[in-house]
Amino acid sequence: MAELNIQNVHMQFSGVVALDGVTFDVKEGEIFSLIGPNGSGKSTLFNCINGFNRPQNGSIKFNNINLLKKQPHQIITEGIARTFQNIQNVPYMTILDNILLGAHKRIDNKSTMKRWISRKQRQNEEAMGLEILDFLGIANYEQKYMAGQPYGIQKLTEIARALVAKPKLVLMDEPAAGMNEQETVEIAKIISEIREDLGITVLVVEHDMSLVMSISDRICVLDSGKILAIGQPEEVKNHPDVIKAFLGDSADA
Repeated sequence: MAELNIQNVHMQFSGVVALDGVTFDVKEGEIFSLIGPNGSGKSTLFNCINGFNRPQNGSIKFNNINLLKKQPHQIITEGIARTFQNIQNVPYMTILDNILLGAHKRIDNKSTMKRWISRKQRQNEEAMGLEILDFLGIANYEQKYMAGQPYGIQKLTEIARALVAKPKLVLMDEPAAGMNEQETVEIAKIISEIREDLGITVLVVEHDMSLVMSISDRICVLDSGKILAIGQPEEVKNHPDVIKAFLGDSADA
C-alpha cells in the first residue's frame, strides 16, 4: 500500500486551473520528484498536501488518513514536514533555536499556554537538534545567529527544522534553488541520506534536472496542472510528451 495517495486532485483559483485531475502514489521509502515549468502546479500541490490550499475536488490520503479534513498543524502531527522554496528562517534567533521551532508538535498544551517547556524537555529537543546539525554537516553552527549566515547554511537550517519534527514524509520545495554546483551535489547526497539513513520518504519539487535524475526513484512531470508522465528517470527523460514540452516541436526535427 502506498504511503501518500493523491487521487484526481483539482485546484482552481478564480478561473485559473492550477491542478487538473492529478493522480499518483508515493510509496514508503521512495524519493519521488515533481518537475515541470514554472506555473505547472508543483508548489500548489505541496500546499494542498500540507493543508495550505483546499482543492475543489479529489482526495489526498497519507497512511489512509484523509488530509483534506486536517489543518496544517494536524498534518505535521500525522508525520508530514516541509521545507519552502523561499527560506522561512527567523534572522535574530540562533540556528539551533530556528531548528527547534520544528519540534512544536511535541510541546504539550499546558507548556504551550505557559510559553515554557521543562528544562528536561528542552535538553532532549536540543540534543536532537544537535544530532541533526551533525547529520547535515553543520555541527558547529548551533549558537550562531541566522542573520548574515551564508545561503547554503540557511537552506540546511530549513531542512534541519523539518527533520526535527520526526517526519515519516518530508516535502522539499526546490532544495537546490540558489545553490552553486558543489552545494547542489551536497544537497543530493543529503536527500539520499535522509531516505537511506533516517528512513524518511521524500517528495521533491526541483528544477535542477541533474539532481532530480541522480536521486529519484520515480519522477512525475506536470505541465499546466496536468500530468505528462510518471516513471523512472530514464523513462521520463525519453518520454515523447516530456521532450516536446521541454524542448518544443524542434525536438522532432
